[in-house]
Amino acid sequence: MQPAMRRGLYRQFLGLLVLAVVLPSLAFGAAMLFARYRAELGEIDARTAASAHVLAHELDESLAALQASLHVLAAAGARHRLDWSVELPELQRRYPPILTLVATDARGRVIGAAPAAAAAAAVGLDVSDRDYFREPARNGRDYISNAFRGRGLGRDPLVVVSVPRYRDGAFAGVIEASLAPAHVYDENGHGDYETVLLDRSGRVIHASGGLGLAFMQRAADSDFAPALARIGHGAARQALPVMPGGGRAFVAGARTRAGWTLYAVAPQALAARPALERAVLMSQLLLLAVLGAALAFVWYARTLARASSLLLQRLRALASGAAPEPGRNAGEAAMPEELQPVLAAIVDLSARLDHAHAELRQSLAEREHDVAQRTEQLRAALRELDRVACTDPLTGALNRRGRDEFVQALAAQGARVGSVAVLLLDVDHFKAYNDRYGHRAGDEALRAAVAAIRAEVREGDDAVVRTGGEEFCVLIPGVGRARVLNIARAILLGLYRRDIEHRDSEHGRLSCSIGMAMAYGLAELDAAMDRADEALYRAKRRGRNGFCF
Repeated sequence: MQPAMRRGLYRQFLGLLVLAVVLPSLAFGAAMLFARYRAELGEIDARTAASAHVLAHELDESLAALQASLHVLAAAGARHRLDWSVELPELQRRYPPILTLVATDARGRVIGAAPAAAAAAAVGLDVSDRDYFREPARNGRDYISNAFRGRGLGRDPLVVVSVPRYRDGAFAGVIEASLAPAHVYDENGHGDYETVLLDRSGRVIHASGGLGLAFMQRAADSDFAPALARIGHGAARQALPVMPGGGRAFVAGARTRAGWTLYAVAPQALAARPALERAVLMSQLLLLAVLGAALAFVWYARTLARASSLLLQRLRALASGAAPEPGRNAGEAAMPEELQPVLAAIVDLSARLDHAHAELRQSLAEREHDVAQRTEQLRAALRELDRVACTDPLTGALNRRGRDEFVQALAAQGARVGSVAVLLLDVDHFKAYNDRYGHRAGDEALRAAVAAIRAEVREGDDAVVRTGGEEFCVLIPGVGRARVLNIARAILLGLYRRDIEHRDSEHGRLSCSIGMAMAYGLAELDAAMDRADEALYRAKRRGRNGFCF
């Protein structure tokens, strides 16, 4: 084959290869990479929004646990004379994020403090002008502060949580816990996310070090202002210039039950790095694939050219009648041996594609794991919502919906249920108790009644239902008449022994009346409820603080 003709064929072949393979592959690959990159950024934005809500929920749970501990201590103080020098350090030991604890009397004088080093300076201080005392004293509700600096036991950055305490139904002071902002919640384990926690006034309680925000700084006057203006309490749906130096980040916010706002911040450069790395890897694989194909085609064309040249020489020799050169024959141009480099290129390309497929399978497995985790979290949240929907928030007893679900569960057991005991309980002279001692004391009385009931029934097997203001229903499956009588007697005695004063009762204490009936099968349950109601009225006519079957 003539050199000029061979060069012409090569140029034509390479031109066709570029037009038919290289350019379409590059265009398709670029479009695919761009679409994948945009999808990755969308997923980052969605994960940021989900993370903000998860972090806010974790913070709510942490504060709720602290409030519950303070309420337990306050409730114990309502029943007994406590040694605050013992109880407060013990609570601080069990809850390490607490810096200081203070207990006051009804006038705002400190009567106990922890740690011991602060107690000497704190006891006797008048804190009646502090919001953490005034708010619970005024409205009887828990108080969670904004960010501030202490002025009694130091100038530390603080947020405080305080709960009211009562004795004999009257306000007796508060229990207050001071927390360092850095210990309000654990920011470890949040991956590449930065976090910002703002109080109700928009000031910084705590911010990750990478954001350059100071304690009590107004977020609206900082680089974080674009996030406040653009997203409110949802996701920004695009990267915003909130990082120091104008760096962009995906930002999402969620409000806590305390009125604070927690923002999750995913720096764009850091969050998008995996997407960019995958895009670069895919582009390299695509380029290698195209180059490999081009080299294979060029090699194959040259092989054909050499073989055709050898055949042409032999044909010319035959045409001219020349004798073949010694040691040369047509086997020298055997095609299978010459095509082995092409086969090697295909094997190499196959190995690279297998590697890419393995990475893709690993990525899909990781995504499936993430989806499974999120699904389980959603299921747990739904179970918690279902529990709350079936529970009376004041007493913790079941509400009517909870009762219906309990009965449905019994029905699912079929004949195994057997008999069901029905106890209707009514707190005696409750309206008079409420009028004399106040609604807060009335709420405590109802909780005491539920506690007395629960002390005698089986957790999970029996149902305690609040059916009205001071009325309760207890369903006890699988027991006989004698056992029901013992349970009713124990409930009456348990509530009476709590020694809750009731001056408008003929017994001088808080008491209850109980009506009982037996349902032999769920079909008789409504009739048993009616009989128990009649028995309850008989018990009340007999002087209350008793039961009737």
